[in-house]
Amino acid sequence: MKMTYICSQCRGDYEKNIIKAQEYCLEAMNEGLLPIAPHVYFTQFIDDTNKRERMKGLKAGLQLLRYCQLIRVYGCEVSSGMRGEIQLAGVLGIEIEVYGTPEFIERVMEIYHKAAVVQVPDLNLEPAAATAGISAGASAAAPVIKIDLEKTQACELVHKIEEMAAGGTLFTGVLRGATD
Repeated sequence: MKMTYICSQCRGDYEKNIIKAQEYCLEAMNEGLLPIAPHVYFTQFIDDTNKRERMKGLKAGLQLLRYCQLIRVYGCEVSSGMRGEIQLAGVLGIEIEVYGTPEFIERVMEIYHKAAVVQVPDLNLEPAAATAGISAGASAAAPVIKIDLEKTQACELVHKIEEMAAGGTLFTGVLRGATD
């Protein structure tokens, strides 16, 4: 089974959004996928209205995303939490599927494609042969970048990305989009 991260809005109409996320999970499961929906699971014991607890939940969700082979994005608008998930998926080259209006699909793919790698000294960046897969009417795939790092550098990079995502400032001023 392909581990599939379910990315959809949690805030707003909270109860309705959780029910929708459960439906997305069932749909994925019926298609032979293994759905991972942190906002369905973590909201059972984390208070999403408490900023500190919400940040813990967002950080834990991003950690789970790292183990997934596919991210499915659903909705009609991109929340700040969804933005961080989409950006991290783009950085990691995770396959993406987007479900929603054409405008929503375009916005999600723009975020996904503009996600880039932190530029730090002594990084050897070279395009890899593979590209991330895209469906739901999206155009071209985001390039996968091979990064040669020492283990400590890689750990520091991941930690910094997770901190920025949890703080709602993912990639601002640190990461460069593909078109910059």
